[in-house]
Amino acid sequence: MISELLLATILSTSFSVRTPNDDTKPLDYEFSVRGEKTEGNFTYNAKRDWERELGNKYIDDVIKFNQNVGIVYGGLDYINKQSKDINYTTYNLGLKHESGLKIGLSVKDDVPLLNVGVNKKYKKDDFEYNINLSIKSNFDNNDIYNIKSEVKKWFGKFNIFGLYKHEYYNEKQDFQFKVGVGVKL
Repeated sequence: MISELLLATILSTSFSVRTPNDDTKPLDYEFSVRGEKTEGNFTYNAKRDWERELGNKYIDDVIKFNQNVGIVYGGLDYINKQSKDINYTTYNLGLKHESGLKIGLSVKDDVPLLNVGVNKKYKKDDFEYNINLSIKSNFDNNDIYNIKSEVKKWFGKFNIFGLYKHEYYNEKQDFQFKVGVGVKL
């Protein structure tokens, strides 16, 4: 079990500093640590961000687990982004196709949501490109949209990555663009 958790695990970190929109506030910063496994029947992404924005400190957590058994998948998404006031947990079950297409049911606070998504990975030599689109909705008042695009340039076990991510949760949004360094264990 432990070898399955650590096999092909990628550890990443990123750090950014920026001037705040309010010149009277100290510099904004964000430090991020992430562990992920994106291949195989058991995948996960666990990330924690420590950040300061306009003088306020926040901790953001994203934890996603997914287990595939044949064409069936099951998983959990736990999102707690204090910085954007986004907090939810979904339990996911559905069918997946080898093309990366997924369709299923998610449950959030006892509310069923249609879950449709696509996840594709393209590799060529030492470059890797990942795209992930996900829609979870009950077509009423629960909508979760995620777009994630990531490019990696590998140098042996190390990589440099660029990440674009946009999350929409009901009326709230989180947009991120990051550059960082990762290492494959």
